[in-house]
Amino acid sequence: MTFDNIVKLCTSDETITKELAKDPTKEIDKIVGNLVKTWKQEEKDVKRDKESGDAKDEQKRLDRAAGCGKFPYRPSDLFLKIYSDVVETLSGDPLANLVSPSLMGSSGVIPLSIVSVIPDIMRHYADLIVHAQHEVFLATNYWENSHSAGIVSDSLRELSKRCVQDNRTVVVKLMYDRGTPSQLIKNHADVPTKGWQAPEVGLPSPEELKNISMQVVNYHRPPLGTFHAKYMVVDRRVACLNSNNIQDRPNVEMMVHLEGPIVESFYDMALVSWANAMNPPLPLIAEPPHYEGVQYKFKKDNEHLKYIDEEFTGQASRKFLQQQHEAMAEQGVAAGDAKDRGGLGKVAQAAAGKNTGGGQLGKDELIAQHPAMTVPHRSQEVVNNEDGRGESDRTTTENENAGAQAGNSNAQEVSTGASGSSNQADSTGSDASGGPEVLKTDAPSEDRVARITAHLNASTIDQKGGATDDDSMDDFRPHILHSKHDPVPIAMVNRRPKGTPGHEGAHTVPQDVAWLAAFKYAQKSIFIQSPTFNASPVIPATLDACRRGVEVTLYVDLGFNDLGEMIPFQGGTNEVVVHQMYETLNKEGKQDNLKVYWYTAKDQIVPMSATAKKRNCHVKFMSVDDQIVIVGNGNQDTQSWFHSQEINVLVDSPQLAREWYDGINANQNTRKYGLVSNKDGVWRDKEGKVVESSGIKNTGFFGGLKGISGAIARVRGTGGF
Repeated sequence: MTFDNIVKLCTSDETITKELAKDPTKEIDKIVGNLVKTWKQEEKDVKRDKESGDAKDEQKRLDRAAGCGKFPYRPSDLFLKIYSDVVETLSGDPLANLVSPSLMGSSGVIPLSIVSVIPDIMRHYADLIVHAQHEVFLATNYWENSHSAGIVSDSLRELSKRCVQDNRTVVVKLMYDRGTPSQLIKNHADVPTKGWQAPEVGLPSPEELKNISMQVVNYHRPPLGTFHAKYMVVDRRVACLNSNNIQDRPNVEMMVHLEGPIVESFYDMALVSWANAMNPPLPLIAEPPHYEGVQYKFKKDNEHLKYIDEEFTGQASRKFLQQQHEAMAEQGVAAGDAKDRGGLGKVAQAAAGKNTGGGQLGKDELIAQHPAMTVPHRSQEVVNNEDGRGESDRTTTENENAGAQAGNSNAQEVSTGASGSSNQADSTGSDASGGPEVLKTDAPSEDRVARITAHLNASTIDQKGGATDDDSMDDFRPHILHSKHDPVPIAMVNRRPKGTPGHEGAHTVPQDVAWLAAFKYAQKSIFIQSPTFNASPVIPATLDACRRGVEVTLYVDLGFNDLGEMIPFQGGTNEVVVHQMYETLNKEGKQDNLKVYWYTAKDQIVPMSATAKKRNCHVKFMSVDDQIVIVGNGNQDTQSWFHSQEINVLVDSPQLAREWYDGINANQNTRKYGLVSNKDGVWRDKEGKVVESSGIKNTGFFGGLKGISGAIARVRGTGGF
């Protein structure tokens, strides 16, 4: 496809969403196939002018890229250089980016990000779900019956109660990847009611979800094409993009909450991913939102963020996780005991079954004692206004009094908001027009290290914090309430799943092209946090950037999924890759331009091997020149680069880049304690001792055999992924 035709597609109004709206009962995959065929037939026989590479041609290239997106203003040159390379991937496949070309480049605002453990992110999901008026589309790589999944299930039950009370119906679509033999024939397998109620999934029964019409699809492209996407779209107004699966893992994760026209891009992409006919169709499929004149709200002015309270939410969630963690320790649950599917979910359920005094404590009672970890609950009837929001929609959390009696002296009264969202009293006194609000969760008189340790001990055995109880602990900020900003340029940079083995596509897949372009066009600095860093294209890209004088900073997990990375063609372990990069750069005198840190948790002073399953970081984040950010689902490993479906956004905003960087650093001690030697890439303490797993591993033949089991677990969603 010529570049001229790509420009035509990007500037048109054609979308898969609009085509489906003509007949919402049709199979989406057929609509997509017909539309792509039409796009290719419309290609004009015009060859793209060869670029000489001079300044004039480069400016022309950037101008064309700027015209290929519906941006609020002309983006930065760095953004346009990356975006131009991404747009060119459509030459082979106009749907390579898993979204209609006209929706690739867009705009939006990001009022909230969360950098914390999985339950904090699921609590935000829950608040959005219970306030849904029409539809919810939720996608995750792996759904596992667990406390985290229970938060979502409980939110669906609460939504059902509200729908019955209001005499309305909400349509819910759920996608996950739990590989089954049937997917050899049909990749998108419809899950029957019996299937989603199975113990390993544990979703509510239809009887529990009155006035909710739920449809579930299990998507996998065998053998390697994992559906690694993790996002949610609610009422075609809000999108969440996150790094975590819906399961219990000892991970620090990241989520971004998006509003504005970019949500339409997520909506369109979700339809492409679903592929099957929708029964029933999404109610808003023919009702696109209108954004002209919209005034976006931030902090406590945003109806979706009113539930967040810097003391109440943080303290209650930490108390819940501490009690869960103590119960698990009492029952003798050790790291690694929970294996295969449902393992950690069973552990979490077991932990919820006893209190620390040895008596029985039901799961509902335990959660009730910590209301910030539950879903909002409507406590009285409401009178709906025209938009479906309750005028007197007072919301609270179940058994709020029990929560106060459990020792939470900061339990807040719940106030009424016209929006209908949970609105716990704001004790911060913050000004919505101020800088990014960070949620400090510990009272000065309490042991901050112990509280943070409790939070990070979600679904793990006992692990004592090693950091000192100094003022830096006050920086721990699960929620980042971003400062007010106008819509910024945002583009989708995705990849479709590829089931067959092989490492093709690094220069034709939008996600991969965006990452490579970010390395190529960086002038000052590159910052990446990823649990893994070993994909074959990313290593030379890193070395080339260092040779140009660009400072490359990597936050990587020590020992993350080492078994899976040991097998041939997977790239090797993080430790081996880091050692090899330093070995190369030392020969060239460029080693000072590479700074590698092993992830160090906020309550630790020494990096901890991820093999212990106690402290992991699963964030996927890239910032270049403090100007652009790529954030989303994709890891820097072979699976994400060459096989999995991944959803990411490219954001052009120095303000957001800085706020994200500060927020990421606030929730870990990596920058303070995790730096490895630039001589050999090995971490040593002050006495020269090497931390466990921080060394050069020679995997050998048997290491490769062991790695096969790790790789299989990863593809199934049960390993480090």
